Amino acid sequence: MSTQNSCSFSDELVAYLIGEVTKEEKNMIEDHLLTCSSCRINLEEFQEAWNMIPTKLDNVEVPADLKEAVMNSIFREEKGTEETTAQKKVSSVVNKINRFQLYQWAAALIFLALVGAAWNNLILRNQLKELTNTPLFPAEVIQVFNLKSADPSNNTKEGKAWLYQLGDKKQLVFQVQGLDGTKGTEAYQVWLIHKGKRSSAGVFRVDAQGNGFLQYELKEAETAFEAIGISLEPDANGIQPRGQKVLGT
Repeated sequence: MSTQNSCSFSDELVAYLIGEVTKEEKNMIEDHLLTCSSCRINLEEFQEAWNMIPTKLDNVEVPADLKEAVMNSIFREEKGTEETTAQKKVSSVVNKINRFQLYQWAAALIFLALVGAAWNNLILRNQLKELTNTPLFPAEVIQVFNLKSADPSNNTKEGKAWLYQLGDKKQLVFQVQGLDGTKGTEAYQVWLIHKGKRSSAGVFRVDAQGNGFLQYELKEAETAFEAIGISLEPDANGIQPRGQKVLGT
């Protein structure tokens, strides 16, 4: 799959960010984010800009003389000039409130406009940077690995790994789900198996739902392997498996 600066999923990212997508659309977008660095960058920028937008405006404090002016206009027994003066006073105070509210809304709109301008500039700079650093060769999926639970009685633990070719480099991307949460220093570790020997391809932890993600660039000596295993280790410092295997090809 090639990585571009924009793609057909770009228009769906805002709806995904605010939760206005179906479950099927959510799963489809999340699968796409695993293979599209452009959309991952855009989603991070959308999140940053979204967090900068104020959720509410400050309440307007009603002037202290408003109540007195209104009550005087209601209960005044004398008509004519005094009543007209009270009405004018009420009108003046109300106009002040309306102008104050207008200033608040205008300030909020100016703030949002500044956020939008800064957001667009940030996106443009990142896109130019990504374009500069992008190799001439598009990413290509070489192989897909299905990761199955090491415990046949528990098929909720599963995952996938994608092997990509990017120019003269290779990269592995892992996505797993249904794993148990880690405790303390525990971490899940990925092992590449070649001729019975295991080498580490990185460590990761999972979220509250048991989902995990890992991206690993293969070294030249690691490009040949026959199988993949994932184990739950007591810490992230092991050079050989010490814990229990939980997933494997």
